[in-house]
Amino acid sequence: MYFPTKDALDQAGFHSMTIREIIGRGKCPVHYDYDEGAPVKHRLVAKRMIDMFVRDEDLQKLIDTVVEVNKTNHAGDGKIFVLPVNDAIRVRTGEKGIEAIM
Repeated sequence: MYFPTKDALDQAGFHSMTIREIIGRGKCPVHYDYDEGAPVKHRLVAKRMIDMFVRDEDLQKLIDTVVEVNKTNHAGDGKIFVLPVNDAIRVRTGEKGIEAIM
């Protein structure tokens, strides 16, 4: 669901993001069925992680956009982590705070 999420975020006005390919899993192991035999349990699966920094007043809009695109009511829909950013510095200009991020 990476491309629909990226497109929805872009349409909602969230253009800056960092996207990483990661491996991981939630609480339950993932089962894959192969034609050659018994199902195989994998400890980790390929996923995408999107990092974004937004103003506090834009946070709920960001959350609503991600949930709308990704919610299927099934395990694996993803997680959203909300963390504070104490400061940021744009190396090129020396700008600090929100100006360095936006």
